[in-house]
Amino acid sequence: MGYLSALVVVAVGLLGIILALIVLEVSKPKFVVALILSLFVAGLGGYYYYVVSQVEKGAVNPNILNSVLKISAVTPISPSVILPSSITTGETIPSVSRGERDGSAVKKQPAPPVKIKVKESKSIDR
Repeated sequence: MGYLSALVVVAVGLLGIILALIVLEVSKPKFVVALILSLFVAGLGGYYYYVVSQVEKGAVNPNILNSVLKISAVTPISPSVILPSSITTGETIPSVSRGERDGSAVKKQPAPPVKIKVKESKSIDR
């Protein structure tokens, strides 16, 4: 699917170049603008095709433009979650210190223990 998308972008860029040549008959400044934009779109399509091919080969960092421009997507770290299936019935969660803001200092207080009740699944015997 990635190759097809890249080829569509390149085709749109080539179509833009053809249309820019048609615009040349009408106005030279509009031709220059249309040609530059079309070449830009065709170049991005070619780069996209290159990135897709590198991903297919299994390259570690196929996006060279990302490393050149120092742009990186920051992925937030998801907090650890305790699922109900991993807690046995009647087990308590250990106390965790939490801070309360008082002026400029932060005081740490232990959290009160929490008791979690997990309903047992009812099995139907037939």
